[in-house]
Amino acid sequence: MKRLLILVVALIVYGSPYPWHFQFAGAPVDPLPVLLNAWPTAWDRFELRDAIVNLLLYLPFGVATIWAMPRRFPRAVGAAAALLGAMALSTGMELTQVYVPGRVCSLFDVVCDTAGAAAGISLALTYHPARAGGPQRAAIPAGPALILVLFAGYQLYPFFPVLSQTRLLHGVERLSAAEGFSLHEVWCCGAEWLAALVALGVLLDTFTGERAGRLLPTLAVLCLPLRMLVPKRTLVLDEVLGAAPGWLAWMLLRRRIRLRAAILVLGAAIVLRELAPFHLASAPSAFEWIPFRPPFDSERQSALVILARKAFDYGAMGWLLRANGVPWARAGAAVAAALAVLEAAQRWLPGRTPETTDAVPTRLLTFFYGVSTTSSAAAG
Repeated sequence: MKRLLILVVALIVYGSPYPWHFQFAGAPVDPLPVLLNAWPTAWDRFELRDAIVNLLLYLPFGVATIWAMPRRFPRAVGAAAALLGAMALSTGMELTQVYVPGRVCSLFDVVCDTAGAAAGISLALTYHPARAGGPQRAAIPAGPALILVLFAGYQLYPFFPVLSQTRLLHGVERLSAAEGFSLHEVWCCGAEWLAALVALGVLLDTFTGERAGRLLPTLAVLCLPLRMLVPKRTLVLDEVLGAAPGWLAWMLLRRRIRLRAAILVLGAAIVLRELAPFHLASAPSAFEWIPFRPPFDSERQSALVILARKAFDYGAMGWLLRANGVPWARAGAAVAAALAVLEAAQRWLPGRTPETTDAVPTRLLTFFYGVSTTSSAAAG
């Protein structure tokens, strides 16, 4: 668990001052007054969206800190130490952002980060592995839970629907006016839904049993039209046509067969997406070696959606292999190696950006599965 905490802190330290271009000329000598006076002057859905992002960013910090804490410490002491650690880390990152052009130092971010850590602390204390002789608690399978969080982010981010009849009608009109669809995108969407429903089924089996849990996957698919109410998100025909066979495969296949089917169809979907548009350029393009630079340099919402999709696809592939009996380290290495080959091939594909980013979520997520105390339950 200490390795997991180190990993979470490393991700926060890497992402907070990105792109690591510091400018000290003309910057204040003491950044603390800047932080203390930095508070949003206008409140809108964008501020609320940033607050949610910060909450989710520090939630794993609270969980990992509590799980890494020696059990000889009382829970109250561990919770207080984790909360102070989150506040100190967030404050340090916000002070650093004073010297990063394009980044905004905000005391409100510190509050949200600390609140996210507090939520993680509460979650970790609730589902902490039971002490010897203590009461046993039902453990949330970490693998499928994280997969579903990534899938929800990919599908519905930024999670703020606009309840407008006009928007809904406009979305339906765009969907009905679609002139065609892409067979390979239908395949990819169906594979993603099958993988997500497999993860949801494992999660439900932990608490309700498979028969009692058949209704929720059906409702999850039926919620897909909610995308039309989310600003800057659209619902395309490929996704609708892909969700149906993904759900049907989950309903008809036996548990073990659906697991293996998900591995095959998701693996094929990853290859299809990585090699599109399926024809070669006249000259190879440059390779981007700095992880996450292209996503961070693009528009924030679209970048986060793309990162969530890639993290889900690659992380789900690693988890499915792990659930099928492949050791987590070997599963992560296999997926990362395959992605490295596909990214190298993208140098000869027009309109693609070959980079190291894609392999990073795979290694991080499979590392998380490996250190999680509940990974064996996810494979059961």
